[in-house]
Amino acid sequence: METSQDLFKQLEEAEKLFSNGSIKSAQKLVRDVMSKTKSFKKVPNALKHKLNFAIGQSRYFDEMSSFATNPKREELISEITSIISNPIDDPKKQAHRIHDLQAKWQLLDLSSRPASRDQWSKFNELCNKGWEPCSEYFDELKAIKINNANQRLKIIEEINVYVQENSSKWPDVRTLIQYMRSTFDQWQKFAPVLDKDLNKLKSAYFEAKKPINDFIKKQESSVIAIKEGLIAKVEAIDGDDGDLNIKKFNDLKNDWKKAGSAGRKHDNKLWDKFNKSADRLFNAKKEVLDAEISTAKELLKNLKDQSVTVQDCEIQLSELKNIQKSKEFNEVLSAIRNIKNEKIQEAKISRLGEYNKIFELLNDDKDQSISLSKNIVTAIVKSKTNKKTDKKALLYSCIKLEILSNIESLKKDNGLRQEIQLEMLTSKFNKSKNNELDNLDSLIIHFIENFSKSDSGAPEKTLWNRIKKTLEILVK
Repeated sequence: METSQDLFKQLEEAEKLFSNGSIKSAQKLVRDVMSKTKSFKKVPNALKHKLNFAIGQSRYFDEMSSFATNPKREELISEITSIISNPIDDPKKQAHRIHDLQAKWQLLDLSSRPASRDQWSKFNELCNKGWEPCSEYFDELKAIKINNANQRLKIIEEINVYVQENSSKWPDVRTLIQYMRSTFDQWQKFAPVLDKDLNKLKSAYFEAKKPINDFIKKQESSVIAIKEGLIAKVEAIDGDDGDLNIKKFNDLKNDWKKAGSAGRKHDNKLWDKFNKSADRLFNAKKEVLDAEISTAKELLKNLKDQSVTVQDCEIQLSELKNIQKSKEFNEVLSAIRNIKNEKIQEAKISRLGEYNKIFELLNDDKDQSISLSKNIVTAIVKSKTNKKTDKKALLYSCIKLEILSNIESLKKDNGLRQEIQLEMLTSKFNKSKNNELDNLDSLIIHFIENFSKSDSGAPEKTLWNRIKKTLEILVK
């Protein structure tokens, strides 16, 4: 004998089912409680009020169901009335048409509150009248309905077998939902059935599915609890490091995906709540990004008006950790590179100008300063005392500089060029350090040390002009 407290809990469960959209299951619970209270000598007030409220909910959903389906039933009544008024020439086609209308009527009864007695009586009488011209086909259609009922019985048996085989260890919810959909699609194919079979089959069908539906609801309730816990964890994230906060949220998002489905009705609502809980984390991150982007724009402006040095700008730019792939960050990097390249180019032009002065200084008695290496300056000073020019040494410097610059030498110098190339190759493979004439400054000094203004002339000037072409390539 169940107590009032047991019935009270059943009504609470019915309220949850109403809330979840499981109207039929909830109404069944309410009817069960109503039946059991009849054995009570006195129903407690709390239970009475709870029961009256549940009955009201049940009636409300019945009314809503009728409101949604009654117009469709009236359309079916209008269609059968039209067939009676204007019979189809082919009795078989008319029988099929009436059969289709009956199937639609039964599907409405399956998915919503059954039709009222008056509606059903009216529709049934019209169908019987519509059948009169189809008497020859009636037996054939009856056989179809009987076959449909047998096929539905097979579906019910298949579900029962599926439950027996899987109830000890159910597949995942997604698989169960897909199975339920496939059986429902099969069920709908076999309609209509005889009126006397309809309710029995419908009841057996729902009873067969009940263990699966119960497990799905249980699992969905479990998933709801897990996802509500994940939402609470998101709301608890409160660190100072924005990137770390977002990483924690993304880790929780992975846990969310693994949790499974909470049911179509709940999943979207929970997902929206989950994401909205994280909005503040991304807003905080956005504030950091906006601040750093603003700093980058200010650095770019300061670079352009030269109110900040490149070195100071690079230090400040290195502190912008969150926008290193942004357009603003790259614009500052590009501006720094441009400034550095301009300075390198300016230095190159200045140094090239200093190298170009060398030949003039070699032929000038006046002492002039030059911004080149100390060794070059010393060599220029010593060259003033040279009595004779070593023309072969000068040509050696010129041709080797042309080789280093990838500039073609004169045809008449090909022999010496090949000797120098062989020398360079031998030195490379032997890793010889004896030949120190392997860079710009050493070869320029070699030229200076073997130059004497006392016997220089047009040939030396021509050689220097060839060397000047190499300087434009080698000076960096």
